[in-house]
Amino acid sequence: MLLLFKRRLQKWWSRAPWATLSALIAALYVAGYIMMRLTEPPGNPIRSLPTYTYFFLVTVTTVGYGDVVPVSTAGRLAAGAIAIGGIGAAAVALGSVFNSIGNFVKRREKGFAGFDMKEHIVIFGNRGGETAALIRQLIADQQSSGMEIVLCSESTERNPFPDFIDFVRGEPTSSDVLARACVKDAAKVIIHSSTDYESICIALAVKEINHKALIVVRANDPGKEVDIERVDRNRVVCVKAVDVPMIVREIHNPGISQVLENLLSPEGQDLRSIQVPHGVPSSSFGLLAHNFRERHGAILIGMRPAGNALNSGSILNPAFNATVEGGMFLDYISRKPVKIDWAQMQQALVEQNTAKQKSAEPRSAGQKQ
Repeated sequence: MLLLFKRRLQKWWSRAPWATLSALIAALYVAGYIMMRLTEPPGNPIRSLPTYTYFFLVTVTTVGYGDVVPVSTAGRLAAGAIAIGGIGAAAVALGSVFNSIGNFVKRREKGFAGFDMKEHIVIFGNRGGETAALIRQLIADQQSSGMEIVLCSESTERNPFPDFIDFVRGEPTSSDVLARACVKDAAKVIIHSSTDYESICIALAVKEINHKALIVVRANDPGKEVDIERVDRNRVVCVKAVDVPMIVREIHNPGISQVLENLLSPEGQDLRSIQVPHGVPSSSFGLLAHNFRERHGAILIGMRPAGNALNSGSILNPAFNATVEGGMFLDYISRKPVKIDWAQMQQALVEQNTAKQKSAEPRSAGQKQ
C-alpha cells in the first residue's frame, strides 16, 4: 500500500510538482485541525478555526511564536508533524525553485529557450573562429552598442558568448527557430552559413516573415552572389570579402562593401598617394583638397608625415586648417594618378587664399560697425 502511494505521489509530482506540494500541505492542515478538535480540551482557543489557522501558519513556516500551543499529548504530536512537514515543504519548494532556475539557465545556454526582443541582430550559422571574430567585432562596434544579438546554429552545442549574446539551437529555416529568435522583429540579419545553398534557403525564410530587415550574406562561391541577391535585390547584400569588419560595416551601412569593391576594382576609382616635394611652401589641407577636386577630379582623403611611406602614420579626414608641408604624403581617390605642377598648384593656392581673405574682410567690417 505504501509502495503504491509512493509511486502515485512520484507520478503526480513529475506532472505538477507545485500542485502536489500544495495538496500535501492542505492535507496536513486538515489532518492537524481534526486532531486538535478531537484531542484538545474545550477551553483551548486552538480548537477554533481562525486560531488554528494562525497556529498552523506560524508552525509550518517554523516561526513558532508560542502564544498558542496544544496541551494534549496527541495535539503536541500533531504540532510536531506540522513543523516537520513545514521544514520538508520549504526544502522541497526551494529545491524545486533552484532546479527550475538551473533548468532555465541550461536551456538558455544550450539554445532551447525562446526570447522576446525587437530591433536586434540575428546571425545564422557558425563558422568557428570567423563567426567568433564577427561577434566580437559586433560587440565592440559603436553602432551595435545596445543592440541584442542572437546566434542561430544547428551544429553549435552551447552559447559561445553567454555573457554577451543569446543563442538558439536548431535547423535555421524551421518555424521554431525563427520564432524563438524573434526573426520577424529583427532589425538586421547576418547569414554566415557554410554553403551558399543553405544561405539562399535561410534568406528566403527570413524574407517571408520579415519585410524590413537588411540581410547581409557571407558568400562562399563568387559565382553564387547573383543567385543570393536575387532573393531580394532591395535588401539582400552579398559580402564577397572574408574580412569580418567589412560584414559589420555592411550591416550598419548598407552598400558600403560595393563602394570598397569599386575602389579595389581595376575599372573603378582607386586609392592612391603622392608625395609633396621638399621645399614646397606649407599650405592648408582644405585648400589642397579643393584644388585636387577642382583641377584633377580627385578626392583628397588623408595625409601622412614625411619620412618612410610605409611606416608613417596616416591621418584620415584631417581638419580643414591642418598644415601640409613639403615631404609629406597625400592620399586621394581618383580614376588615374594625378600629375601636379607644384609651382602652378602653389600659385593657385595663393590666389584661393587671397580671395578667401578678401571675401572675409567685408564681413569683419560689417561686424565692427
